[in-house]
Amino acid sequence: MRRQCRVFLLQVDILFFKTEAKEGDIAFDLINKYIISILLDTSNWFFMAITKLSPTLEDYLEAIYRISSVNTVARSMDIADQLKVKRSSVTVALYSLAEKGLINYQARSFITLTERGMQVARCVDKRHHVLLDFMTTVLELPRDEADKAACSMEHGLSSDACKKMTAFMQAFKQESECAILLKKSLEKAASQIDCSKDCGYSRKSGRDDEEELLNLNFIAPGKRGVIADIRGSGTLKKRLLEMGVVRGQAVSVVRAAPLDDPIEIKVRNAHLSLRREEASMILVKNVT
Repeated sequence: MRRQCRVFLLQVDILFFKTEAKEGDIAFDLINKYIISILLDTSNWFFMAITKLSPTLEDYLEAIYRISSVNTVARSMDIADQLKVKRSSVTVALYSLAEKGLINYQARSFITLTERGMQVARCVDKRHHVLLDFMTTVLELPRDEADKAACSMEHGLSSDACKKMTAFMQAFKQESECAILLKKSLEKAASQIDCSKDCGYSRKSGRDDEEELLNLNFIAPGKRGVIADIRGSGTLKKRLLEMGVVRGQAVSVVRAAPLDDPIEIKVRNAHLSLRREEASMILVKNVT
């Protein structure tokens, strides 16, 4: 952020203070437009940086969006009922969303989405529905099963993946004859797949102990395993190694924060707090 501000101020200095453009001149108007474009780019960059949400916060924002679509405003008890969580958990999430500028919220008051919050919530809701449509229309899964799967998958779907899946669904619905053939082909292929055997998508490995590696994010609280590998490089990996997170070391997941990020782990006799991004770099085997 500091670098962005320095670049912006340098450009302002060059354009205004080192030119002789005056108000009303063509050059002045062009400079003005250029400065505005820089401001917009910087604000969009900053917004993307501060609104990166955990899956849990995205669920809360989506719940507020859906409730508000029906009742104009949302109440904490409505959110708790929809997500099946405690009121205290809702309060913590609401304060976090308010700090990020995504909702308007004060204690014991109604909740409404800000303009930015509405944009993010619509994006999350769209990802959910395009996945739901794909799984019910193309894969012909029962709606309850598809809805549950979409709730889990929507958080990892990138913008590009969402656009292409939307385009696929549009083409699928327009080309009815091709859609019928594809459905029949899918149904036939699915009936022949045995999940206990290799279906062509299992990871190939010459070592048995690498076949059951799990990302630390997928280890439930109370479970433990052995660190098999640490992905990535640079300062983040160096920090993990300095904390004692090394290959062959036993690790256990103690608990997750109320908003699911960070998580607390135990390595040797030390309790460490890791962001989900950091935990994703740690691969564990022999989970019990």
